[in-house]
Amino acid sequence: MSNQTDSLESVVIGDGVVVRGTFTVPSKAIVNGVIEGDLTAEEVLIGPTGKITGRVSAKVIDVRGQLHNTIISEKSLIVRSTGKIAGKVQYSEIEIEKGGEIEGTLSQGADGPALQVGAPGTVA
Repeated sequence: MSNQTDSLESVVIGDGVVVRGTFTVPSKAIVNGVIEGDLTAEEVLIGPTGKITGRVSAKVIDVRGQLHNTIISEKSLIVRSTGKIAGKVQYSEIEIEKGGEIEGTLSQGADGPALQVGAPGTVA
């Protein structure tokens, strides 16, 4: 982390930890465990063992684990090779590494046209 303030305004959900509820994080949320609920943060990093089921809203979302439900990325959404997303996705910029999976509805920007995507590698 870049400075003491960032670490004070951040949260880490460790591997094996399960939390439920609605979370607002001023800076960075690092998820290696499970969140069942909604998360709003400046930046969200979902590790390979991380899973979020709920609404996620952030400027930057980096997915190495699983993300289910509604995803709103104001700036950039990165789906790494181990990442899996299922649900309604709204983004400004998107990057999907080879092996990354998205299933659901994609829309670019606040009012962009929606694109329905099915199984990995297919567009419905």
